[in-house]
Amino acid sequence: MDKQNDLTELQKLHQQQMKEKRDEIKRRKARTHRLIVRGAIAEKLVPGAESMSDEQFQAALYAAVRKGMVAPSHPQDQSGSTTGKRLSLASYQQPSAERTASRPAKHL
Repeated sequence: MDKQNDLTELQKLHQQQMKEKRDEIKRRKARTHRLIVRGAIAEKLVPGAESMSDEQFQAALYAAVRKGMVAPSHPQDQSGSTTGKRLSLASYQQPSAERTASRPAKHL
């Protein structure tokens, strides 16, 4: 019977380790998702970001933040009401790739 008790304790330990591992994976996936979403938001605010190197993008993003083009916090809270600072229209409504691709080319 002692062997069964040991096995049960070992099973409990293993179950706890598996739970901790699942929680760790869940946290990592949530962080990855958050980084992707926030990176996409930042990329929208920097004109020409797709063609920049990482260092160029970082410098342009920092410059945009210093110039006040980017609000330090999200303009909407959880309920959707606006609070705090708003982004200027010029920096907030950058054209999407779909809209710019469908526009006729400008001739200079």
